[in-house]
Amino acid sequence: METKELFTEKLKKGYRTYFFDIKQAESKSLYITITESKKIADGFEHHKVMVFEEDIDDFTNAFRNCMVKYHQLKNEQPISKTN
Repeated sequence: METKELFTEKLKKGYRTYFFDIKQAESKSLYITITESKKIADGFEHHKVMVFEEDIDDFTNAFRNCMVKYHQLKNEQPISKTN
């Protein structure tokens, strides 16, 4: 499957790097890949999620709902006290 990379956003955080890519398949349909790359003892480990064009809106809505809930839960957590 030939793909054409149209856009990349790179986010480096410590020993992890995240890549957000928009690609175009031979069929001209667009899809997104989200890749986590992290350094390990003998090289790099990669994890990839591919979101295809027909799923983009549902994926976006589910992710948005998850982030809203994340922020609600984070704000509900009690502040821990240290001595």
